[in-house]
Amino acid sequence: MNASLLHVRPACATEEQRFQDLIQAHHYLGALVKIGNTIRYVAEREGRWVGLLSISASALKCAARDQWIGWGYRHQYDRLNLVANNR
Repeated sequence: MNASLLHVRPACATEEQRFQDLIQAHHYLGALVKIGNTIRYVAEREGRWVGLLSISASALKCAARDQWIGWGYRHQYDRLNLVANNR
């Protein structure tokens, strides 16, 4: 069996428009504005894009998240860098 490998890599700046166009066309929320620190990934198989992933810095406030994690107001801002947001 000759199975090709899946390669996941960060998207290049020159691929930004293609990434956004595909998200707009195929994601139920459409393309989202890049907010804060964001890194976008492309999954390729045999040179063809087969998946996209966007991860951003966490939201400053999210009551449900903070309550679930058990963070009080005192710890929230010091620890936000430990959380990523799947966009």
